[in-house]
Amino acid sequence: MAANRGMLLFLAAGSLVCTARGTFAQSHPEVRVVANVELVQIPVIVFDDKGGVATNLKKDDFRVLEDGVEQRLVYCERERESVSFVILADQSASMTKKIPFVQEAALSLVDPDLPKDPYRDEYSVFGIESRAKRLVPFTRDQHDLERRLPLLLTPTKGKTALFDGIYWGVSAAQGEAENKRRAVVIISDGGDNHSRYNLRETQRFLEEADVPVFAVMAGPSFDLQNIFSLSENKPKLSRGPGGNSKSPFPGSSLIGSGDDYIGPDERRGPHNLKALTEVTGGGVFTAHKLEDLARVVRTIGLAVRYRYILTYKPTGKGKGKASAVPAGENNWHKIHVELRPKEKFAGYGIPYYKRGYNRIN
Repeated sequence: MAANRGMLLFLAAGSLVCTARGTFAQSHPEVRVVANVELVQIPVIVFDDKGGVATNLKKDDFRVLEDGVEQRLVYCERERESVSFVILADQSASMTKKIPFVQEAALSLVDPDLPKDPYRDEYSVFGIESRAKRLVPFTRDQHDLERRLPLLLTPTKGKTALFDGIYWGVSAAQGEAENKRRAVVIISDGGDNHSRYNLRETQRFLEEADVPVFAVMAGPSFDLQNIFSLSENKPKLSRGPGGNSKSPFPGSSLIGSGDDYIGPDERRGPHNLKALTEVTGGGVFTAHKLEDLARVVRTIGLAVRYRYILTYKPTGKGKGKASAVPAGENNWHKIHVELRPKEKFAGYGIPYYKRGYNRIN
């Protein structure tokens, strides 16, 4: 492609930049994306009205607007790809009674029923307490994960350095993951009381990162919208070590969280997680019953593996091409995606996607 031609913009991947000769090179996280955009690609995740991953959607089912102007989709693709997952598991004092379910939820991403070849998913695990700790570097050894996680994800009496953990986990996904498709899954109550980074600093970092972040609220203590309808026919949860689905922590009290202490840091949890995940194209989910935590995490994993990619050529208002921007200036373009007709997709989860991008001339 010639130097004066528009370059393909990977909306979810701010890690590609255009060189003067029209080739691509990997950037540092602070580098913004591309000049003279010709095609835009939007990774989109959709949940159906039963809380499962929406399948069989077509190009005509989506409506995309850029800066309020409807765009014509060129492609709509949904293909399975290998994913590098980072799991951030909260082990702090506020999560003590929920740790067995956190361990089960972390294992639910490692699904033995998914086809292995030619896909090469990999996983890295961080523990969040008074400081973030790398528990497992990136690995594809599922059997090793099933053996080690019950020993590594144990309760602590620590505080919560959630923002530091997010910063480190996303940085690891950017710098160490082998797969192009990456995602961070947080299992936490969302409280933070021991991080070096604050909420706004973490949010600014995530705005530039090429990694969608999803958070699952662990337990019924918070009143967030639950898109998962709870039915009697629930998918089978991932097995624990040796195929045993029982808790690896015998004697633990696992009946709800009525006796848990919910302090001001935990009460800010839903707001923290919503603010952080939405800027990445991810979102916050809640399992009102702890028994459903693994099912929610597993569904998110499937959605990331099988997400939709929408492609369009940007068209400005009254123009047949992308609007011009003075050289060197950032130009934020707001994106809105919806399903149509609305009555056909009533009850579907709002698509999860990054809400905009910067075009630089």
